[in-house]
Amino acid sequence: MWRNNREIDGNQIDDDSNGYIDDMLGWDFTQNDNKPMDETGHGTHVAGIIGAEVDNRIGIAGVAWKSRVMAIRVGSSSYYGGVGMRDSNSAAGIIYAADNGAKVINMSWGSDRSSFVLQDAINYAYVRGAFLVAAGGNNMNSEAIFPAG
Repeated sequence: MWRNNREIDGNQIDDDSNGYIDDMLGWDFTQNDNKPMDETGHGTHVAGIIGAEVDNRIGIAGVAWKSRVMAIRVGSSSYYGGVGMRDSNSAAGIIYAADNGAKVINMSWGSDRSSFVLQDAINYAYVRGAFLVAAGGNNMNSEAIFPAG
């Protein structure tokens, strides 16, 4: 897991002056706290595909097992699959990742509509050198899905 070494855990101070108190492991933009826990298993599943350790005889080998995963939560179990997710939370998560040095940002969610706020956040991260990966489709739908579309 990625760790924010510019923070001192548990002191209730924003040591790195990034606007987030004690964000040692990431941030939860849904609950606005420093506990980005996965409610649905989707983020954990995707993180495992990305970074699962190789040759440990447990489960699978990830595609980038030397990577560090930054925990950022932008939805909740009631928003599973992107339905009802707030664009502002998703955009804030993308910006947080870019500002904290993410080289790859996974957006394994989507919507049937485009969003200026999301596009601006994606552009912000891209200009800072992040490679952004977005869901290209779900539910066997042939319509465009955004932000990939």
